[in-house]
Amino acid sequence: MADWGLPMVLAAAVSLGTIGLLLSKLFEFALDVPNHRSLHSAPVPRTGGWAMIAGMAAALAASPLAFVPALAAAFFLLIAVSAVDDLRSVSARVRFAVHLLSVSLLLLALPETLSWWWYPFLLIGGVWVINLYNFMDGMDGFAGSMTVFGFATLGLVSAWRGHGELAGICALLVVCALVFLRYNWPPARIFLGDAGSTTLGLAAFAISLYGWLEGVFGLLVPLIAFSPFWLDATVTLARRVLSGQRWWEAHREHWYQRAALRFGVRRALLVEFTVMGLASVMALSAVAVGLA
Repeated sequence: MADWGLPMVLAAAVSLGTIGLLLSKLFEFALDVPNHRSLHSAPVPRTGGWAMIAGMAAALAASPLAFVPALAAAFFLLIAVSAVDDLRSVSARVRFAVHLLSVSLLLLALPETLSWWWYPFLLIGGVWVINLYNFMDGMDGFAGSMTVFGFATLGLVSAWRGHGELAGICALLVVCALVFLRYNWPPARIFLGDAGSTTLGLAAFAISLYGWLEGVFGLLVPLIAFSPFWLDATVTLARRVLSGQRWWEAHREHWYQRAALRFGVRRALLVEFTVMGLASVMALSAVAVGLA
C-alpha cells in the first residue's frame, strides 16, 4: 500500500476543498428543497457527491492503476447525467438508458469473459445496484456510513488476500466518504445527490465483480457487507409492486425512513450504524472461516 499514500492525501484534500467551495455562498445552487416526503426541513445543497468524485478523480490520477477506457467511460457517462439531474430534472427514460449503457461498458471492461448467460443477469443487477444506492440516500449520514462500512470491509478482505489495487481503491472511497460524512452527519449541511449516490452504486457493483473475478472474495462477501442497503430497498420495492402501488414514484416506506419518522434521524442512524457494523463482522467472519 506504499504507492497509495499520495492518492489518499489527495482524496482527502480535494474532497475537503471541494466541499468547502460547494458550501460557500458562491456555489449556492442545486438545493434540495423539502417536500412532503423529505426528512429535512430546510433547503440543503445536493452536491456532496461532486466533492467525493473530485477527490476520487484526483487520487486515481496519481495512483498506480492503469487507465481502462471502457471503465472510465462507464463512470463518466453516469456522472454526467446524474450531475445534470442534480441541477435540473432528467427524465427517467434518459437516466435508465444511461444506466444500462454504463453497466454495459463496465461489463465490457471486465478482466475476463464470462459465460453468455451471466451478462443479462449482471446487466439487470448493475442497474439495480445503481438505483438502490440512490433510493437509500434519503437520511442524513446513512449513505455515507454504508459507503464507509461496505468499502472498508471489501478493502480489508482485499488487503488480507494480497490484492493491493482493490484495497487501495476501497481505501480511497472510504477516505472520501469520511470527509463527506463530516458535513453530512445530522443535521446535514450537504447531501450526496444523484451524482454521488449513483456513482457509489456503480463502484460497489464494479469492485464486487472485479474482486470476485480476480478470486479475491466470493460474491457472498459484498452481498453481506452491503445487505443493510439492498435488503431494505429490495423488500420495499417488492412490497410496493405486490400491493399494486406506483413503485417508481418517490415515497417514505423504506425501513430507514419509517424508523427516522418514528424515532428521529439520529436514533434511526444509530440503529443502522449497528446493523452495518454487524454486517461487516459477518462478512469478515465468512472469509475467515472459508465460506467466501
